[in-house]
Amino acid sequence: MGIANLADDVLIRSSVKKNKKYKHNKLKHIALEKGEQLNVFFSGSDEGGVSVDMVTLTPSKKAKQPKFNQVIVFNVEEQSGLTAIDRNERTVHVTVPYGTDMKNVRAAEALVSKNSNGSIKGGDTVDFSEPVPMFITDSKGRTEQWTLTATEKEKEVTVTSSNQKLQDSFAWAIDKTRQFVMTGQRDLVNRDENNNDGSGIADYIPSYWAGYFDRTAFYSRDFLHQAAGAKLAGLDEENFSMFKTFAVHSTESRKWYTLWAVNFDGSPHTIDYKDDDWFVREVPAQFEFLEKAWEQYQWTGDKRYIEDPDLWHFYTKVLTDYIQLHDDQDPNGIAEGYGGIFEGSATYNERGEFPIEAGDAIGSQYQATVAYAAMLDARGEYSESRLWQEKAQQLKDYFNQDWSIANPQDLDSANQNYVNIVQKDGVRLNDFGKENSWFMPMKLITEPGDRNNNYLDFIAKNLGDGIGTSPEAPNNIEAYTYIPETYFPYNRNEEAWKWMQYIMDMKDLPHERPTQGTNGDYPEISFTFIANTVEGLMGVKPNAVNSEVVTASHLTADIDWLSVDYLPVGEHELSIRHDGLTKTTLTNTSEKILKWQPWFYGRFPVLNIDGVPMEAEYKIINGQTVSYVDVSVGSNETKVVERP
Repeated sequence: MGIANLADDVLIRSSVKKNKKYKHNKLKHIALEKGEQLNVFFSGSDEGGVSVDMVTLTPSKKAKQPKFNQVIVFNVEEQSGLTAIDRNERTVHVTVPYGTDMKNVRAAEALVSKNSNGSIKGGDTVDFSEPVPMFITDSKGRTEQWTLTATEKEKEVTVTSSNQKLQDSFAWAIDKTRQFVMTGQRDLVNRDENNNDGSGIADYIPSYWAGYFDRTAFYSRDFLHQAAGAKLAGLDEENFSMFKTFAVHSTESRKWYTLWAVNFDGSPHTIDYKDDDWFVREVPAQFEFLEKAWEQYQWTGDKRYIEDPDLWHFYTKVLTDYIQLHDDQDPNGIAEGYGGIFEGSATYNERGEFPIEAGDAIGSQYQATVAYAAMLDARGEYSESRLWQEKAQQLKDYFNQDWSIANPQDLDSANQNYVNIVQKDGVRLNDFGKENSWFMPMKLITEPGDRNNNYLDFIAKNLGDGIGTSPEAPNNIEAYTYIPETYFPYNRNEEAWKWMQYIMDMKDLPHERPTQGTNGDYPEISFTFIANTVEGLMGVKPNAVNSEVVTASHLTADIDWLSVDYLPVGEHELSIRHDGLTKTTLTNTSEKILKWQPWFYGRFPVLNIDGVPMEAEYKIINGQTVSYVDVSVGSNETKVVERP
């Protein structure tokens, strides 16, 4: 164990002897000045894990107080991440965003020891093209020389905004994803909360953490929800590797289920897998693989997502043999569950009933069917695509006109809550079922209108203001990461943004599972915040293969403007800025022409393109009218579209 600065340069280190039981260990008499920030760290060996409980900082009983003459805090404007201050080497290092003018960096804060004076102060402009000397002089005139350095970050998706909380949260989320990447490491497999030593050591495939910290695994549900944010964070290699791994684990002996949890080396994680008849599986995940793989194709244009033999075999089996094998209790074309998670759960909600059919499963099945039809079209199999488009519409009609209505004899049945689960005895419930409730509007299987609007209100009422504020509010923070995706599609921006803020406000608090650490240490938190910012608040809808993109501002009253830079869409790199709900600017910094369709919610006869009026067209999106124009944006060209 030891202490390091914020760049992980070790300042103090001490060995801890092997022990089967908890033992109290100390690092004594560490001189710290008020305001200093340091990391306490722990590391293990390849012979076992380390369990850490209760880290405390207590005053030393030494009577003589140390004298300091040092840099305590140093930050620059638009800084990325935390400052690394090494008082042993008398160095300060900061990281700045890609594209920063390194010769003109403004110091935001420069705090030195009490009764000392620094040669560089907050507000000064510093030339960081070379190491910069900084002189610290104490009250007796003794001077120490420190060295300041700065590094420009590699190019990555960057968000800036009038809302500092949003900007800082996005930067935190991008940086946080880095700690979850497991690619190329060699470490334990099958480690879990009951087995700190796992079952051995293995080489890790391209992958990232998606699940609990005390399990060396990525989980299907978590991965699928993190994949969009991972793509935006630059983890394309990891995404494809993980999709492929899950695909090959779908076998006939498992009745075309894939695994629920996979070790970082690609093998089954044994806490969730005993044999091919007894392993954790949940119906919605099977279908989300198709939806989320199609989303990756839309972002990347990577044809492996629709042409790779293992993936295509998996997709096809999910929508054919898998459904047929799991539709025997109430044959109606809907994949069913059989009980708890080791028997095959119909729902992601593991804290309630054990239905045979559930709203999150049927909603996910609908989106999988939509995605499969789109994949077939992209493959040039047009007649098959039309067939699956018809199947998707039939499933949606069946849901809205039959499956989702608890009591068809009720004259007011069209305004009833949607049924969210069907039990084995045939009882149909339309109460609040957490995931099996909000997944239905989120997956767009519900028809827009009064019934859907009332149901969104019903979900909001049961969520209250988060954990502990209503009887039905989930107790796990990761559940709330879905809520922005539930409300943004219906242009209910304040509701969606409320939950994005809530998640960030809660990220530094302890997770409900103590071994997980803080809420922010749960990977889903950072990955989904990235996606909810770009796909949600910015309303970016890519079509990489056809060089197309749609934008739609979902900004709220406390976000005057929001901009995303270095955004990759296939072969393109874009910068997009929304000013409120009225103006969008797009820059195409790539060589290929881009087709852009900016949406503005409402009916406006005219939209201005670079100040020139153009007649607008209209369409209905999830029950909301949008006005739009089609704009061609050339190489290294900027276009501005504004509504009245």
